Amino acid sequence: MGTNDGNGDRQGMGDTERAVQDAFAHFVRHAVDAARDEHDWSITQVAERSGVGRSTIFRWLSGDWLDHPKLPKVRAFCAALGLPLGAALRALTPLTSKTPPPEVPAAAAMEVLLIAVRDRFNDPHTTSAEKEHILTILRRLGRRTTSRAG
Repeated sequence: MGTNDGNGDRQGMGDTERAVQDAFAHFVRHAVDAARDEHDWSITQVAERSGVGRSTIFRWLSGDWLDHPKLPKVRAFCAALGLPLGAALRALTPLTSKTPPPEVPAAAAMEVLLIAVRDRFNDPHTTSAEKEHILTILRRLGRRTTSRAG
């Protein structure tokens, strides 16, 4: 596995580094999409609210970064969007041959969706009927014990 020395040479990038970039890009894409859907925020607004530069967010979205994202920026991004830092860190954690591959993109997407549901439920503009609908669906999902697939 090659290393990326930060000088712009991506030829030495190994599969693990590429997988990490792809997983983090997927996480950031879901987060930005949720911010747009839930709050009508553009990438510029996400950048302003988080203090992370637009160009950095675009690099994260494309998975095209040379240096591993810095923790303070990742923390600020997550805080501004109300996301758990752990979801971002899981996407940024390289896998070893001894580590079973987790469902990072699916887990990150699920966390973003759960946060969006929580925010919708706590929004004072959400009607009582909508809140009851959310609760009904969550109760139904919570009681399911078997898969209906197959």
